[in-house]
Amino acid sequence: MNTLIKTSNLQISSIELTLKSIVEKDLLFNIPIYQRLYVWGEQQIRTLLADLYRAYLIDKDKNYYLGGIMLTENNNKLDLIDGQQRFTTLWLISKVLEGDLGKFSYTYEKKRKIARISFSVRDFANQYFNYTNASISLTQDEIKELEPISDGIELIRNYLKDEIDEKERIEFSSFIYNHVLMVATKMPSDTDENKVFEAMNNRGVQLQQHEILKSTLLSKIKKNRDEMHQYALLWDACSIMDDYLEKNIKLVANLEWKQLFPDIDKGEKQDELPNDILRRLSALEDEKPSNFLLDILNEEILETEQEVIDDTIKKKKSKKGSESERVRSIISFPMLLLHTLRIYQFREIKDITADDSAEVKGKDLIRIFNSYSSYFETEKSVKAFINLLWKVRKQFDKYVIKWISNDEQKDEIHLIKRLYQSETAFQRRAPKTNEGFALLQSMLYHSQQIITHYWLTPFLNKMLDVDDASQLNTYLEKLDNEMFCNERRDLRTISFEVMQYGVNELKGNTDFVKKTLKSKLGTSYPSYWFYKLEYILWLNRDILNKKDSWQDYKMTAKNSVEHISPQNPKPEDVNIVFDLTDSEEKRVNKQNDFGNLVLLSPGMNSEYSNKTFNSKKVDFMDKKRLDSLKSDLIFNNDKWSWAKCKLHRRQVIKLFVNHLEN
Repeated sequence: MNTLIKTSNLQISSIELTLKSIVEKDLLFNIPIYQRLYVWGEQQIRTLLADLYRAYLIDKDKNYYLGGIMLTENNNKLDLIDGQQRFTTLWLISKVLEGDLGKFSYTYEKKRKIARISFSVRDFANQYFNYTNASISLTQDEIKELEPISDGIELIRNYLKDEIDEKERIEFSSFIYNHVLMVATKMPSDTDENKVFEAMNNRGVQLQQHEILKSTLLSKIKKNRDEMHQYALLWDACSIMDDYLEKNIKLVANLEWKQLFPDIDKGEKQDELPNDILRRLSALEDEKPSNFLLDILNEEILETEQEVIDDTIKKKKSKKGSESERVRSIISFPMLLLHTLRIYQFREIKDITADDSAEVKGKDLIRIFNSYSSYFETEKSVKAFINLLWKVRKQFDKYVIKWISNDEQKDEIHLIKRLYQSETAFQRRAPKTNEGFALLQSMLYHSQQIITHYWLTPFLNKMLDVDDASQLNTYLEKLDNEMFCNERRDLRTISFEVMQYGVNELKGNTDFVKKTLKSKLGTSYPSYWFYKLEYILWLNRDILNKKDSWQDYKMTAKNSVEHISPQNPKPEDVNIVFDLTDSEEKRVNKQNDFGNLVLLSPGMNSEYSNKTFNSKKVDFMDKKRLDSLKSDLIFNNDKWSWAKCKLHRRQVIKLFVNHLEN
């Protein structure tokens, strides 16, 4: 595609670009000073990587459209006015993955190798991009500004290690190089870039996919306007993921607590939302709701319903002041819809197979639902799905962790807050002590792909039949063992298949686990095994004499495997796991033993480097927060050696086996 669009006196050209065509044209790109350096985090990077890899697996000869970028000429370079986060991420992927992508990462200028991306004024960033493997002098402020980039590189490296086989990387690199397609819009060179950039960031919010899906489904109920409105309210309440359902339904229906829960005046206590929510909404139908579009199918959309919801939330909060506690869901609403669709398939669709089950890919919500449109051709089926969505969301809030933070604490933590009824309202309370149920879910959250979380499908399905935290905790432990402590299988299909299993049929393979933990994988160990071990250690804190010191342990994001006895020890380091007489192969195997490894955040990884055992121990003990139980066990030793390493590994394997067999 190569078009020319005339707007007033402006000439704006658009052209399709692949990374290969960028290399062939030898294009260079610059990030203007008015743009932030790089801010993408784990979720955005993982989403892009997962989408790219899935597109490669589905059809490696088909183009993958990554959206548009906006450019303007600046001397011999092209300024990236819009799309620099995606473009910079592609550069980071190229640098790590290499192969064909190496041609995109760097070019040559007067025989000097330079990065294809540069930064206006930020010389320190240019140095980093051109000399990431060399020692460069940076201030603390510059290091902090570069952290998202260095963390991004580490995250990409670990994602490729955990998710993509070594033999696939060359082909995957070639796919990205040849088939990732962008539409580049080139603005005239005299364009005021600041104004364009400001306009791009202030443009109106487009209708989201789940809002379009809502309109499509509710069109089946359009004969009964009141019912359609009631189901729309259920949908809207479920769609606000970063708060609790009882607040959402009260908010979107514009109701008081006593209207929604009339028994509150009678002193009757309840710890969950009513199951007959539709009947209660129907009884209140005479009270005309305010602030919402009732005719959601009007072809001329004046304002999206989500915008109305957001506006209502702002008005409510402005009246009562900003709440100090913040709640954030571990999944998006499109993901919840797709997990619910999978549960609907399992419960309502005859002869469905795991291979036919829906995938969890929030970005393709409309496409996925369209492929199963035959399910929702009647009013009855649409009502059944939205009723199921309400039940799933209600149990999701009751039994699934959320990110919780407040003004007093620096970090978000995972908690399951229980619903309690006071004299005039409802409130959520955190448990007084750390709960294994929440820690188990936190382990799965941190160790699995955040854009899918396939373990949630069977877990949410089980909640519809079992309404007891202890039983659900047991089920989730067994489910985890079945899904992740066996030979690697497709998570979409296995998570669907296991919904027909009884809890006693869910088993991990102890031989597979022992074999894995005895392997000498070094930094190639998937993060899952370290997270799983943290949970098992916490469960066994009594027998390990760590009951008090480990009680309040919380899992945090880590993705970097580090050696306790370093790969390149200092000459004075006597706490090493190999003998000087060992062969090179034997030395490497000892260093790469699971007993000699811990999982750290990228920042901690760089701090460890090749420090001695004693130095690492001092650093660990000086930290105010306990961030690794495995490290705590290791640093309980005064010295470190191959004998200590083997003993630690054997202890770990025994705990794993006991956990799987109980």
